Amino acid sequence: MRAGGARRLQIRRGVVISLACLLALVALDRVGALEALDLKLGDLRMRARGERPVSDLIALIEVDDATIQAYGRWPLPRDTYALLIVAANRAGARAIGLDLLFLGHDSEAERSDLLLAGASAGSGNVVHAIAFMPKSPGLGAGESPPGPALQALRRHGVSAPRVRATVAGSVSIPFTELLQSARAIGHVTVAVDPDGGIRRAPLVVRYADRVYPALGLRLAGIAAGDTALPALLQRPGAIEVVWPSGRKRMIPVDDEGGTAIDFAGDRASVRHSYSMIDVLRWYREGDAAKLKAAFDGRIVLVGTTAVKQAVTDVGTTPFATTTPLVYVHANVVDSLLRNHFLRPPSEVLHLAVLAALALMLGWLYVILALPIAAGVMAGATCVSAAAVYIPFAASGIDVRPTVALLLPAVAYAAVASYRFVFLEKNARERERELEVARSIQRRLLPESPPDTRALDVYGFNVPALEVGGDYYDWVPLGDSGWAFVLGDVSGKGVSAALLMSHLHALLHAEAKENHQAMMVLSSLNEALFRATEPQRFATFFLAAIPAAGGSVVFSNAGHNPALLVHEGNVEALGPTGIPLGMLEGSKYGEEERRFEPGDVLVLYSDGVTECMHKGQMYGEDRLEALVRTLARGGASARQVCDAILEDVRAFAHGGPYSDDVTVLVVRRRVPGEGP
Repeated sequence: MRAGGARRLQIRRGVVISLACLLALVALDRVGALEALDLKLGDLRMRARGERPVSDLIALIEVDDATIQAYGRWPLPRDTYALLIVAANRAGARAIGLDLLFLGHDSEAERSDLLLAGASAGSGNVVHAIAFMPKSPGLGAGESPPGPALQALRRHGVSAPRVRATVAGSVSIPFTELLQSARAIGHVTVAVDPDGGIRRAPLVVRYADRVYPALGLRLAGIAAGDTALPALLQRPGAIEVVWPSGRKRMIPVDDEGGTAIDFAGDRASVRHSYSMIDVLRWYREGDAAKLKAAFDGRIVLVGTTAVKQAVTDVGTTPFATTTPLVYVHANVVDSLLRNHFLRPPSEVLHLAVLAALALMLGWLYVILALPIAAGVMAGATCVSAAAVYIPFAASGIDVRPTVALLLPAVAYAAVASYRFVFLEKNARERERELEVARSIQRRLLPESPPDTRALDVYGFNVPALEVGGDYYDWVPLGDSGWAFVLGDVSGKGVSAALLMSHLHALLHAEAKENHQAMMVLSSLNEALFRATEPQRFATFFLAAIPAAGGSVVFSNAGHNPALLVHEGNVEALGPTGIPLGMLEGSKYGEEERRFEPGDVLVLYSDGVTECMHKGQMYGEDRLEALVRTLARGGASARQVCDAILEDVRAFAHGGPYSDDVTVLVVRRRVPGEGP
């Protein structure tokens, strides 16, 4: 497969892997596996936005620790709530909601029940609480009301068979007189998430054949002048609330009938909050100014906030681990007044954006280097976080955050793993190919010295990489002797090895036809010039020596000077022409030297003299000194080669070679010395 095709295949696979990661995350999200993380990230997002004041139209009367301590009992006498209703109404409250369940009769103070029922009957703006229990077994249930109580309850619900509402299994209602006399009733049921947190509230609950609005929904209607129950209509993903006056609210609901609460905050978000004992004292003392300042024109919520004297009606919200639920209902009322709800984005749009992100990431993770791709992953995660947070903070678009935040990292891990596997596979294939190349290249080098009594020959090659561009050989020149050659192809690795193989074939073909050193080099130059690019060339040294010795005729095409040791002196046999393949028509001279018994000719590549250690090169002087010593000592060709290699290794201190190291030694045997 061509490189371009392999690249396109990798990109396609990277995109497919990234999309598969998205599908896996979406599937996990759909089955609820990511719900816990979604909830925690949603809380973090809400806290990052920070608390803000609820509407100035909302006021709280808290049944706090001070109130319970002042009365010395819990629950408080019910006539105190009757008095509270009167006080708030005289102060000009628009609507009053009691987030309190007055279950059963007060056996010790029947008069208190009647006072509370009477105060409620005389006030059209008072909403009392009922509580629904889930239909699912094992999650708690109250007693079902008897027939007369059920009839009294039904008048506070509406018939809305098509509306998507939370279905209740049972209901807790006030004592009979209060249920019958109450002008308005709203439920105070909240939805509890799997981690115990409260983030949603069903604004309508279905029980039996009626749908009942929440306490906050009834308060918002009454505060606007709509004391009658609203009509409820099912819309796509929402419930449309239509009051008799024509006012409408579109309230988003999820599959369970719950509405995500756009929390303004916890206690600090409610600016108008008063202790019940203080409000009653103001009323008894006739302090109308304080009452009017606190409640005039406002929606008043009454609920328990005690945490020491009596801990009741508390839950966990995004802003606090222990929050009185009256604050939750205050946040619901605030959302209704501002007509601002958390709503999910279009599912199609959401998935389309995620798919586009997956496609882009899959492409980038393949075409970029992995460290840069990791930076892209970090940046994409930050962009995803911003894309989740900004619409939420600006307009209440509640994007599930986990999939968007995990996708960049998960896709990166998957694509990077694929790339590692792919690269490892390619590396194994390349290693097999290089092993074949090494084997072929080893076969191109001579296996044994030439069969001549007069000459002692040995050579070695140590490539810097798996394969190299150095080449040594000995080729018979008919009956006249041998050509000893050493070449160095420009570059290293596979490309140099291929050119070296080509040079080997050319040399063997040319040596059969031509026995003159300079003519051989001229022919090699022409063939190499036609077969390679201008920047590719080879230095080459060729020495022609008769089988019986006596002389050496050499031609040097830009190669390192060979070292000829004659009568104890070292002569460097320098270039007689430029490297092969550089210029068409290049001519090469040849020179002749005596080659007497005991003389040594050393051919080497620049990998020997240019071996580096700590900024220092091995150098020609060190090599000449070593060769002179070895030749004077009568070392054999193999001993000379071994000594040079050992000295180069010692100089490099075990470090890697920067270039191929190749040496070829030809020694004229002395009389009486056997092969």
